[in-house]
Amino acid sequence: MIIPVFDVKDNSFVCGQSGNRDEYSTLNSIYGDKPLDIVRNLKKSGVKLIYIADLDKIEDNGDNSKFIHKINEVIPVMLDNGANSLEDITLNKNICTYTIIASETMTSLEETVSIFEDFPYDNLLLSIDIKDNQLLVKDNSIKIDDIISLVNHIKMPYTIILNITQVGTKKGNDNQFIKDIVKKTPYTQHIIAGGVSNESISEYRNEGINNFLIGTILHDGTLLEEYKW
Repeated sequence: MIIPVFDVKDNSFVCGQSGNRDEYSTLNSIYGDKPLDIVRNLKKSGVKLIYIADLDKIEDNGDNSKFIHKINEVIPVMLDNGANSLEDITLNKNICTYTIIASETMTSLEETVSIFEDFPYDNLLLSIDIKDNQLLVKDNSIKIDDIISLVNHIKMPYTIILNITQVGTKKGNDNQFIKDIVKKTPYTQHIIAGGVSNESISEYRNEGINNFLIGTILHDGTLLEEYKW
């Protein structure tokens, strides 16, 4: 499954490279000029699900919830907006269809376990965020082995592995750190994200991974037709 990716800042779609959010610029997409036009055109082409990161909310510098809710009315949204508590998850039920708990903004391993134990899995995903081949996490006491144990304990249907270093680079081929995470979490389906290219889609498919978050090669029109959707 190919899931289109959008980063949102100031009620606009933006793009950038390697997670340097201060340098993000307005998204140029072959699917349209305005956000709702892009989303509607993707729906017409057959897209059934999209991923959105609310950069302002993640960085505690604003909130694009009303904007995202309008998009969710067109296509169901998987949303990363820094949610890390049951209260956040409950509020997101009025904004999006699926909530992502990302390691980047995770403040408590115990709280995260509790959320997954108390909330329906079919509306909740975990994102393992990686930067420079290390776990990116708000609470530095949380280690990659803790996240792997969490995934294996909960046995969630889907887990995102996001290589932030490769975002926007088209160089998101599998690396050993990601391979190790995949190997150690056999009870979930993996969604690969961050610089995914046509070549890396082919490589990952050969390894049995078929789910991808796609941004750059989707919006610049180079995603091969054989991989849609």
